[in-house]
Amino acid sequence: MTEMILGLPVDQITYAAILDDVPKFLASKQKMSIISVNPQIALEAKKYPAIIQLIENSTHRIPDGIGIVLVSKITGGKIKERVAGFDLMVELLEYANKTQKKCFFYGAKPEVLNDAIKNIQNDYPNLIVAGSIDGYTKMTNHEIVAQMNAVQPDFVFVALGFPRQELWLAENMANVNGNIFQDVGGSFDVLSGHVKRAPAFFIKTHLEWLYRSLSNPTRIGRIVQLPIFVVKSLWWKMRNGND
Repeated sequence: MTEMILGLPVDQITYAAILDDVPKFLASKQKMSIISVNPQIALEAKKYPAIIQLIENSTHRIPDGIGIVLVSKITGGKIKERVAGFDLMVELLEYANKTQKKCFFYGAKPEVLNDAIKNIQNDYPNLIVAGSIDGYTKMTNHEIVAQMNAVQPDFVFVALGFPRQELWLAENMANVNGNIFQDVGGSFDVLSGHVKRAPAFFIKTHLEWLYRSLSNPTRIGRIVQLPIFVVKSLWWKMRNGND
């Protein structure tokens, strides 16, 4: 089931349902695209028609933000839980580890990427790191795609931040011979150990976004975005209903 949040489709979905779909897409060699929808993306996506099209055409549009869940509940929607992009990536890494699948990692600073890869190899020794490219590379998109296609990865994780990662996927995903694609934002930073994840209290109380905003001055604007998102979403629902 899907519902519209500020004009964007968001799936009523769980971690378990997504993980159930993974082997089906791998077996059929079909592309599975997992795209996060959070308040920031919902507010700013209209600036980027390619991102709107990417979200609309993706197989899994995850409610990656408590603001998405809150708006759904207020308006009588069915989205009951947040599906955090980082937690889902960890679940996918665990799956890849159990099944010895190939993963490609694209994004982040060189030192962050290198440390993330080291930790991933330590924590998931059976997972195959098929390749990696940092987010500051001078390679062209054609060269990046060629490097990915040379190893034919099962999973491709793109960590360029919004909107770069979504725009990259919109332009290049169709040309990559891979199966499971996910935009993962700052997940490499956490996996590398360069950035600490919010304490358990903030995660359990759905305030991880607040902790991250307060601990990183560049994200302070996110605090203001949430109430703006809620108000705009409710106004959109009043005008459009469930259309």
